Amino acid sequence: MLLADQVSVFLWTLAIGMLAGFCHVVYRVISNTLRLKRMGIFAGDIIFWIVLTVIAFGVLLKANYGQLRLYVFIGLFMGAFIFNRFLGGRVYRIVGWWFLAGGKAIKFFGRLLYYAWRAIAFPFKIVFIVVIFPVRLLGRLLGGAGRFTGRLAGSSCSRAKGKFTSLLRRLLKKLSPPR
Repeated sequence: MLLADQVSVFLWTLAIGMLAGFCHVVYRVISNTLRLKRMGIFAGDIIFWIVLTVIAFGVLLKANYGQLRLYVFIGLFMGAFIFNRFLGGRVYRIVGWWFLAGGKAIKFFGRLLYYAWRAIAFPFKIVFIVVIFPVRLLGRLLGGAGRFTGRLAGSSCSRAKGKFTSLLRRLLKKLSPPR
């Protein structure tokens, strides 16, 4: 391999190292935002390094036919070091701000959808109450059939509504920024 080709590959490995540093910063922001537990961090680390290895190998395969030489490793480590030393903190703050803004936007649109759903469902809820109340009352008056009409009339709907509402609340809580 000519010296010019080796310099070109070295510059490619520097770029790959800087890209790896950037990906690591994004991964740190994601894991800090989601407040992952020990197993989540472990799984995330494994997935991150597998994906990064595949990307780096793909670029190296394209750049120098996958030949691993000492200057390739030096370039990868130097690129990651340069990125983390000079740009890592700034990029972390910028990406963190983007995630915070994105989380707030998702939370806003989630609440907007929630209130729109409540506004759309309100007339149906009124009709449901107007129709079901007499059925439940009749079921209680009839005695033994009350269990059947009570189940028919609303307990399954209330369970579904409760599950949907709790799911939506957990999602909004997960997406809210850390305090």
